[in-house]
Amino acid sequence: MSQSPIGKKITPENTDKYRQGWKALNRLLHEDRSFSGFERNCAYLNIKGNRFSDISSASGFDFLDDSRAVAYIDWDFDGDLDLWMTGRTAPRVRYLRNNSDKKNNWLAIKLIGNGTTTNRDAIGAKVNIYLNNQNIPLIRRLNAGDSFLSQSSQWLHFGLGETEKINKIIIDWPGDDSEEHSNVKINQFYIATQEAGGLKDWKTKPSKNELPPSKPSNIIADSTARIVLSSRLSTPPIYVNSDGIEEELDREVLKGPLLLNLWTSWCAPCVAELTEWSKSESVIRNKGLRILALNVEENGQSGLKKIKRKTNFPFDMKLGTSKTVRNLDFFQRSQLDRWLPMPVPSSFLIDKFGRVAVIYKGPVAIEQLMKDVELLETEPRVWRDFSVPFNGKWIGSHPSADPLKVNSQFVDHNEINEGLKYLERHVSMVEKIPNEDPIELADIYLVVGVMLKEKQELNKAIEIFKKARKKNPDDFRVHFELGNVLLIKNEFEESLVSLNTAKKINPIDEQLKRMLGEAHYKLANSLFLENNISRAISSYKNALSSNPNQLSAANKLAIILATTKNKNYQKPKEALAVASRLCQITKNQNPDYLDTLSIAYAANNNYNSAKEASLKAIELWEKSKNEKRVNAALNRIKGFESRISEKQKK
Repeated sequence: MSQSPIGKKITPENTDKYRQGWKALNRLLHEDRSFSGFERNCAYLNIKGNRFSDISSASGFDFLDDSRAVAYIDWDFDGDLDLWMTGRTAPRVRYLRNNSDKKNNWLAIKLIGNGTTTNRDAIGAKVNIYLNNQNIPLIRRLNAGDSFLSQSSQWLHFGLGETEKINKIIIDWPGDDSEEHSNVKINQFYIATQEAGGLKDWKTKPSKNELPPSKPSNIIADSTARIVLSSRLSTPPIYVNSDGIEEELDREVLKGPLLLNLWTSWCAPCVAELTEWSKSESVIRNKGLRILALNVEENGQSGLKKIKRKTNFPFDMKLGTSKTVRNLDFFQRSQLDRWLPMPVPSSFLIDKFGRVAVIYKGPVAIEQLMKDVELLETEPRVWRDFSVPFNGKWIGSHPSADPLKVNSQFVDHNEINEGLKYLERHVSMVEKIPNEDPIELADIYLVVGVMLKEKQELNKAIEIFKKARKKNPDDFRVHFELGNVLLIKNEFEESLVSLNTAKKINPIDEQLKRMLGEAHYKLANSLFLENNISRAISSYKNALSSNPNQLSAANKLAIILATTKNKNYQKPKEALAVASRLCQITKNQNPDYLDTLSIAYAANNNYNSAKEASLKAIELWEKSKNEKRVNAALNRIKGFESRISEKQKK
């Protein structure tokens, strides 16, 4: 993936690359793929300190798991180290017991600090073990963490090989305190307490709770994956092929109880399922359930006719399009942490509001389907309990439906229009459901409004932002975005109302300050054209107050204060101060501001300085070959020279 743009010049290009990289990484993770494509775990053996040998296969480490962390510990206290591993993919936790037949010697020490000069856990302490009069010790340091997302045992384990004698042990405690111990036996567990005067033997009691090894077995998966959504979401747009023309199904058609089924003529389980439903027509209709079966194979007209005739299918049967498959696939991916492909058959149970309640990946038995239909009308709390495969006490509140997850799938795959259509569909549906969460709905309105703004559908964006404002009047983002769209539409007065409301909520937002400055500036320009000098001056000053870096506003203000014929608003000294600051900020490199400075000097009867500023402006305009501005400045200089000459005559 691309590098983070942080720390280097941030541009739209490298920011987009960064976002694309994160999208790609996110897809890998959700699709049960590792960063390098199902890379097996590795293990290497240190050969006498000279080289490493790959023992991944022999050690049993080479699982296909996308592993994340490893921690070592003598779990069974038999003198060798075992491992615990965590993985992103199942199984999430593995226990690897060391059952090596080779019995080498060992020693294990647990350190306890005095709690004053050393922390109780003795983090930072170092143990040195000298073997058979060797000068170079075996060293272990006790750390607070030693691996990604993991913490190994605080027992310091030393592998001694065939060594049978320990000469001495030196413990270096944090704070320059050292202890030396001799007459230490091998193959022992010791507790070393700081300032206790020696090592204490430690023995463990045999554990009654042993972890049995996993047994290889042939696991036969269920024929159907049944996913009950704890919070229901609107069905995405569904398209059918009608006489060669792709048409979107009306929302009313997708209101249930309805089972939306995807099938193909070459899929044996699909045909068997359709046959079973045909035989159970009376049972299905008595439950008030409708079925819409969509053949989603390419050029499936002949297959549709064949299967409809073969199964004598009594419910609706149509040709689904590739867009239908794509939309439903995005939907199911958004609801699951693992983005696995959608098989055929797949079915979606839809309630009376047009919301998906249950997803079936694979054929669904008629008995299960009827039970699920009965439960559609249960209260949200009951449905929530029904949606999980385990019992327990709920601590948090009922999770709310998040259509933005569905939208993100569309956006990530550059299907912006379809994502927007989905959100608009969901909003329309939720607005008709009593007791909807106003804050949640406001968030959805906000995203819809932003997407409409990007499509330049500004009037619709304004309408939806105002809905969001009504639902959540304290949301800074709503007022900010509404003010932004109104500004784009040149509705400056109304824009400032929204932006100033946003300022009350968050007065320090830098982006808001810039936008306020722009809104005041554009309003001032409009007022100036209307010859409303008083309000124009006030608006230019407001622009600078909101954003001191709004240099264009400062330039216009200086010109008006210097040149207006209305003596009530003539302020030459203030004009000169503003123009001088402009040139100071731009280091006399902006010819337009130098030109304004010359005008301000002239308003203060300082024609020599006015001429000097004009000459600097001309020099810069000549470099950019702006002949029009050069000629205008030359004419102005003639006027300055005339005034200088008149002064000299006097």
